[in-house]
Amino acid sequence: MFLHDHPDQVAAWRSDIAGSSEAATDEILRASAVTMHFRRTVTQDTEIGGVPVAEGDRVVIWYTSANYDDEVFVEPFTLDLTRRPNPHLAFGTGRHKCLGASLAELEVRVFFEEFLGRVDRFAVGEPDRLRSNFISGIKHLPVEVV
Repeated sequence: MFLHDHPDQVAAWRSDIAGSSEAATDEILRASAVTMHFRRTVTQDTEIGGVPVAEGDRVVIWYTSANYDDEVFVEPFTLDLTRRPNPHLAFGTGRHKCLGASLAELEVRVFFEEFLGRVDRFAVGEPDRLRSNFISGIKHLPVEVV
């Protein structure tokens, strides 16, 4: 859906698919992270962002918010397929980073390289979204390709 709404970005990506795909993939993942939040239990007294948290407290990271943090990303609400650096948290971070992150990134990149190399135009309809506050998923998405 992001690409459908930004044909100028798609045109720029198509003009250099091989050179642009890594940055474009990261930006797509940043802008559309599937996991919305994750909760952890604090194992020892510590401080997060200047706020004390005690052992046993529960903390939540909102990936959607983190991936649009204006202290980390310049113009976070603008899709920029050339964004570098792009420290998105689509797959988490540190020892809690998704084990399949590298494979998922590769799958996204290869899909879009092939799609953009084969499809002249595409139109996207309204998505039928998954009802969840944990996963931002789409159950059905009508797409017309030419």
